[in-house]
Amino acid sequence: MTEQTTRPRRRSAPRRPDPAPAPAATPTGVFRPHVRGFGFVDLDTPVTTPEGQTVTSCFVPPPMTKGLLADDRLDVAYVVEADGRATATSATLKERVRTEVYGVVEEGLSLRIDPHLGSGKWTLEGRVEDLPVGCAVLADITGPGTADPSDEWDDPTSADALLERIRIRHRIPLDYPADVLAEVAALKPKRDRMARRDLRELTTLTIDSPSSRDLDDALSVYPADAEGGIRVCVHISDVAAHVRPGTALDREARRAATSVYLPGWTRPMLPPQLSEDALSLVPDADRDALTVEMRIAPDGTVTAADVYATRIRSNTRLSYETAAAVLAGQRPEDVADDVLDALRWLRTAGARLGVQRQRRGGVEARRVEPELSVEVIEGEAAMVAAKPSNPANLLIERLMVAANEAVAGWLVSRGLPGIFRVHPAPGADAAPVLEAFCAASGYHPGFGSTLTPLDLAALSAQLDAAADDTASAVWDVLLGFLGRASYTPVAGEHFGLASSGYSHFTSPIRRYADLAVHRVLHAFLTGHRDPEDFPSGEEMGALCAHINTAARTASQAENQMRKSLWLAELATADPATTYSARVTGVGPKGVFVTIDRSRVSGMVSTRELPGRGWAPTADGLALADAAGHRLGYGDVVTVRITSADWESGQLELALDGTTPEKAQRPRRPRKRTS
Repeated sequence: MTEQTTRPRRRSAPRRPDPAPAPAATPTGVFRPHVRGFGFVDLDTPVTTPEGQTVTSCFVPPPMTKGLLADDRLDVAYVVEADGRATATSATLKERVRTEVYGVVEEGLSLRIDPHLGSGKWTLEGRVEDLPVGCAVLADITGPGTADPSDEWDDPTSADALLERIRIRHRIPLDYPADVLAEVAALKPKRDRMARRDLRELTTLTIDSPSSRDLDDALSVYPADAEGGIRVCVHISDVAAHVRPGTALDREARRAATSVYLPGWTRPMLPPQLSEDALSLVPDADRDALTVEMRIAPDGTVTAADVYATRIRSNTRLSYETAAAVLAGQRPEDVADDVLDALRWLRTAGARLGVQRQRRGGVEARRVEPELSVEVIEGEAAMVAAKPSNPANLLIERLMVAANEAVAGWLVSRGLPGIFRVHPAPGADAAPVLEAFCAASGYHPGFGSTLTPLDLAALSAQLDAAADDTASAVWDVLLGFLGRASYTPVAGEHFGLASSGYSHFTSPIRRYADLAVHRVLHAFLTGHRDPEDFPSGEEMGALCAHINTAARTASQAENQMRKSLWLAELATADPATTYSARVTGVGPKGVFVTIDRSRVSGMVSTRELPGRGWAPTADGLALADAAGHRLGYGDVVTVRITSADWESGQLELALDGTTPEKAQRPRRPRKRTS
């Protein structure tokens, strides 16, 4: 994790525009703009028309979107078209939740706002005469279509400017509310009602990246017993002992729901005074923890697991690189003998868990990484060689997965509520599409009619062995089909991990879901047994919905920031530069390709393809033209950039002298002659 940085800025007091009144019977929803100027209103409550059609969102045509911003609450009137889609006929602002806009100054000192926020130009007020055309501006909203600049950047493609764009786009605050900071300053250790086991004499270590400051997990291990069982203790910072429900600190943590990690900047869920100091499991400091103790048998099964409160003291902090060196048989001088011995036993435990993971299938975190990455180093964007995962990353991943599964089983076996991580199996169409893509890329996984976790494990082993650009492209398509896991109050299957029950427990400093699980454990461990002492299913369901939304927002912000950095880099490249790429998606308007080294994706539209009549094939795996040429999943192409738009985040490409191959017709069997 990188250090959080803030920057002083001059600000004027924002004034919210007065919303115009609207008829009470008009449906209300939230505005969602599109970068091409139109938008949608997602209705609060689905509406059923007299014809029995269900309307969940309305299309808003470009003229009507002028002056509207993302997340505006609108009253809308609409008509339902013949195809069943709704089109707004009027949209009236009911509530504006944003107080700031971000954009680029144009001639006449108007502000072209970020297309992800809305469309059109806003009038700049206040002291604007010294703003150069082309600079990026953050401005406070002062009225309908007017704003007062509060900060500016001469280069809108600089890392700081792009960071601010993404921050404002996703409404990620820089600072914490004053009442939260006041609580943190006054926070004192409270009397602990929990019976804690004192494990401070046990050799304990943390493994993380050198830049990480919020260390929320530590490890201890007992050597094998007479039957070969190894007891591993996964210690997790006891955030619930210090962040209490009903406080301003808890309300802000719940609102954020997760720490946000952007290149060059981090917005922790909890203020740094807690996340990076008082609650972090730094070496040589006594800390409260919740510990999961697991007995791992020689065959890799977890034969017993328990959860209890502890007091621990970390002996040392290791980087992934140092830990990997030890796991590879080296003996770093700065690693003490007891830590070295503990790492060796942890290596055995991790290997056992790996055997069990292989038996049940699923995907581990050994995916092929891009060759190049654009990072922000000391405020400047820099192209660096990406660092692949090493054996220490894999060890930690296996131990944390095992701990999260153990907690999920612990909750279910006691009939306790929880927040569980569920990942449904892909749809029936996934297996043939992935089979076809893999075949085009040189792999024959032989999935059959359905995709299973063991299928994934077998394909993963092939990709790990290849570790080339082709394997990278297959990974991208594979993960796209698998989709995202989500939080739910009901335990269920996690397809990607091949797990029958999974929860998030190991990162309460960074994720509110884990903190909520810790509170359930706290209640049980302090003797509560009445169902009324625990959150209801409805409460957990509402919390899960909120956390899912926040997690998606954080993921979008990180992905958009990384792509913006890449697009700013590609926009300055020689237009004649060509790139090796592979087709990783097919749509009616073109094919999506992923550039090999950077794994940045863009679109080659049908208008950029030679020939005429390009349309998706019947199986949806390719585009074909009237002459029978075909371009589809897995095809290797050479492309050049026609547009790298860092504002919208869109990358448009064209084939560079590549003619799609003509589809091969199946040969007719020859007649036999006697």
